[in-house]
Amino acid sequence: MKSFIFFTTEGFTSDPNDKAINNTQILGSADGVDVTEAFKNFKQTHSYLQEYAFTSVVAQECVGSCMRSLEL
Repeated sequence: MKSFIFFTTEGFTSDPNDKAINNTQILGSADGVDVTEAFKNFKQTHSYLQEYAFTSVVAQECVGSCMRSLEL
């Protein structure tokens, strides 16, 4: 089983002070034997995203361990 993260460059976000910033939106993650199965699982487990107008979603396979909650 492989793990993938799904993201898009569509949309926008802001920092804690409400200053707009252009960046990549991480939409979520899912597992599958390949990217096609993982994307199918992603769409099922993140079905609320269908309410949004994202049309360009990118998948990246996750390899190895990662660090979370890092602060700049």
